[in-house]
Amino acid sequence: MHTYLSRLAAIMLAMPTRKKVRRKVPLIVAAVVRPVSTRLSRMEDLLIEMRAEQDVKLKKINKLQQQFEELTETLKRRRI
Repeated sequence: MHTYLSRLAAIMLAMPTRKKVRRKVPLIVAAVVRPVSTRLSRMEDLLIEMRAEQDVKLKKINKLQQQFEELTETLKRRRI
């Protein structure tokens, strides 16, 4: 049994591996280049959107910070 498995393993190792087939005809990729002004305006739109999201998060953080400070003041008053 052991020799059979070792022979089978040797045969499997000796088998040729599948090679990648190269295409004879290169793929033609049509690159559609948008004008610079269009790309820049899109980038500006994304930056404005990111800034708006950042402003919303900052407002939430400031509100939570204010609540935290109020709670700490309340706890300080109760200790005294």
